Amino acid sequence: MKQLLVVGLVAAVASALALVVAARRRQPEPSWEPGLEFNPDFDLSPEEILADIRGESPTA
Repeated sequence: MKQLLVVGLVAAVASALALVVAARRRQPEPSWEPGLEFNPDFDLSPEEILADIRGESPTA
């Protein structure tokens, strides 16, 4: 009976380890879409950032 419990415990640990390895091999989806990369030419002033947070329309 004790051997059966040990075998079951080893099988459970092995299957959990296999799931972890399989999850780590899977590549995550990109968090950005092509064309929306960082644009270094787009620079807002602190006033423009605060106006955007307040929901005000941009100044021309």
